[in-house]
Parts: sequence; C-alpha cells; structure tokens
Amino acid sequence: MTEFVDQIRKRVNDTLGDLAEAKRAGDDYRVQVCTGELESYARLAAENGVRVPELARFEAA
Repeated sequence: MTEFVDQIRKRVNDTLGDLAEAKRAGDDYRVQVCTGELESYARLAAENGVRVPELARFEAA
C-alpha cells in the first residue's frame, strides 16, 4: 500500500503544480482538465482510505 499512497501523493503534487501553472497562464481548458484529475484522485484516495489533505477542496460535496 505504501507505493500506492506514494504514487497518489506524487501525482497530486504534480497536478497541483500543473493547475497553478495553468491558472497563471490563463489556460481555462487546462485548469478544467487538472481540476478533473484532482477530483478523480480525491475519489480514488477516499475509496482506498488514503488521506491526502491537499485534495480536501476537490472532494465531492
């Protein structure tokens, strides 16, 4: 499970960086893509009992 958790956290951090870059560039499409990826990671983490605090704002309401 450790490799799984490490991979989720790495991908989340990479995607958060991509999201910040997209926002700075004003690339609305890329912002939507990154947001969708982060929402998917949030679901995946929740389904597997993985806590990733950075994903809190992307969890389903």
